[in-house]
Amino acid sequence: MRLLMSDRLTVLVVDDNLADILLLEEVFEDHADVADLVTFRSGPDVLNYLQDPASVLPDVLLLDWLMPAMNGQEVLDSLRAEPRLQSLPVMVLSGFPIEVPGTAACLIKQSSLDGLMASVDRMIGELRSWRARDSEEASCALEFTKS
Repeated sequence: MRLLMSDRLTVLVVDDNLADILLLEEVFEDHADVADLVTFRSGPDVLNYLQDPASVLPDVLLLDWLMPAMNGQEVLDSLRAEPRLQSLPVMVLSGFPIEVPGTAACLIKQSSLDGLMASVDRMIGELRSWRARDSEEASCALEFTKS
């Protein structure tokens, strides 16, 4: 568990499709007060960033499942092979519903801006719930060790 330095959420996205990234950037503008979006165009690019010990881990990685060169499964396998990245929450980003062991959920690429906005709204709500739950667990752990 990592200590939270900010109330802001950080979401990393890796997607080879520029149109999908631009659409997500537009949707995340509505959440600019609570979330930062960082984008990457390939699996190797996001892995280079995350494997840097100086990088701050995000709250979640949105991982496009179908990418050339290095697909989502290969990126996920690389993440889970590294102790620092094993517990990083990953949501699959796909044009169709898919359940992938070791991931938190699937965010379906929507054909409409409204549909994508609704999906991102739900995701932001879920991330805030995860963070609140982690904060409560951290508080309990601190109280438990105070004796």
